[in-house]
Amino acid sequence: MYKKLLSSAFLTFLFSFLLIVTNTLFANDNLDRLLTKNDAAEDIELYFEIIDQQHGNPYQFISRSEFKELIDQTITELPDVITFKDFDILLSKLNNKIRCGHTVVSLDTETLKAANDQAQFFPYPIRIIDDSYFIDFEDGNLPLGAELISINGNPVQSMTEELSELTVTDGFSTTKPIRDIESRFGYYYFLKYGAARVFEVAFKTPSGESLTQTIEGIEGNKMLANNYYRPVYKLNERYYHFTHLDAIDSLQTLVLTLNTFQANPDWFFKQLASRYNEESNEFDFENLIIDLRLNEGGDRRILNFLYEFMGGGQLIDPSRTFVRTQDIELADYLVAINGANSSTDVVENAGSYLKEHFNLAEANGYAGTTQNWHDQFDLGIHWEGKAFNGNIYVLTSGKTFSAAADLARILSSMENVTLVGEETGGGHNGRTANMLLNYSLPNTQTMLQVPVIYEEFINVSNNSEGRGTFPDHLVTQSYSDLLNKKDSAFEFTLQLISQSPSFGSH
Repeated sequence: MYKKLLSSAFLTFLFSFLLIVTNTLFANDNLDRLLTKNDAAEDIELYFEIIDQQHGNPYQFISRSEFKELIDQTITELPDVITFKDFDILLSKLNNKIRCGHTVVSLDTETLKAANDQAQFFPYPIRIIDDSYFIDFEDGNLPLGAELISINGNPVQSMTEELSELTVTDGFSTTKPIRDIESRFGYYYFLKYGAARVFEVAFKTPSGESLTQTIEGIEGNKMLANNYYRPVYKLNERYYHFTHLDAIDSLQTLVLTLNTFQANPDWFFKQLASRYNEESNEFDFENLIIDLRLNEGGDRRILNFLYEFMGGGQLIDPSRTFVRTQDIELADYLVAINGANSSTDVVENAGSYLKEHFNLAEANGYAGTTQNWHDQFDLGIHWEGKAFNGNIYVLTSGKTFSAAADLARILSSMENVTLVGEETGGGHNGRTANMLLNYSLPNTQTMLQVPVIYEEFINVSNNSEGRGTFPDHLVTQSYSDLLNKKDSAFEFTLQLISQSPSFGSH
């Protein structure tokens, strides 16, 4: 059971998605309630207790005294009544100060459903380039590449700073908040500025003409779907499948696109094995591109198999791990542990797991013995052939998070691996994740996801404390690339392959 507890980053995507939905602007008795100051204060205080007692390493980037001071100041400044929307914004801003990408404030599922059914979301995906916002969609009423100036009177120039406060990221990675805003802009706009049936948009066309146009809002699910079908994504299936394998024969290159680690592990084995000749012990390609740019994590056990395929042998990635408590605290407010309802058995099993693996008492909690946690992540699927020793190119972005960021970090130390793209959103030196507890605050039913186990990686290539894994080649999309629907990092990688001295030498 607890192998799964250590590989549940998919829940992060679910609850980070929930984070950005507010609940006060729809005609629903449950959504239009106002909170009294006392009720809001009670939920904020409980939020602090849960973080303070259960989170694996809440004070890595902010001291306890500083965080408690922010909590107290927020409570003191509460108005006599506060809308649920404003409460969510306050709590999200507080939560942002922890700088942990697995610690997520969200709303309950029923609230999410009620919100998603309403046609009041900004409809089009956007691309942020040099802090300017451009339409990244060609099937709407605004032209691809239109620069947004304001939406319903809200100036776009200040949005990045305001919306970034509502996001979560590991440490001080600057790329993850940007990519989160892009991929869920409709919801973040909704949370910060409110819902609308129509949006009056001031913009500049690609030719520089200033215009204003009114566009209709759409349902939440349609808005989210639009983000998965941007113009560049229509050029190849790899961009809108969860996983995809295709080849560029002219460059003797295999492209493995992993937009999630929640895929069936058998798929990985069958697809890669199909390109391997067991008689000659040779692959039918010389270069491998692994695209992790949209991968926010999932089943860490898949890392074992992928590493066997690329690195040969067992994955060795030792870490020091810590918890602040051996118990499941404040269980009366607990809803789930890694997606399993918090029954008595589930809570007891989780507590037993912590006591078994974390029994070295320290000043601020309990440590586990230094070990390679991947020993526990056995899928029962192993690569028996020769390891691929050609050139490997890993594409990363701010959305490369959790287990995907782990893979990028691990591969970055290999001599035949080149990283292209952006700094990952997942921490390079360590992060708090693994066992994920979900609490419900009593007065607002706000959901809080709390990671329990802090993991400090030992075999790291640099001391970039609080940052992600950096690429060997920083490549981001330019405005010209956007207009031409050019996948900048991917095409840059193809150029690297074509210019490689080893290309065609085998």
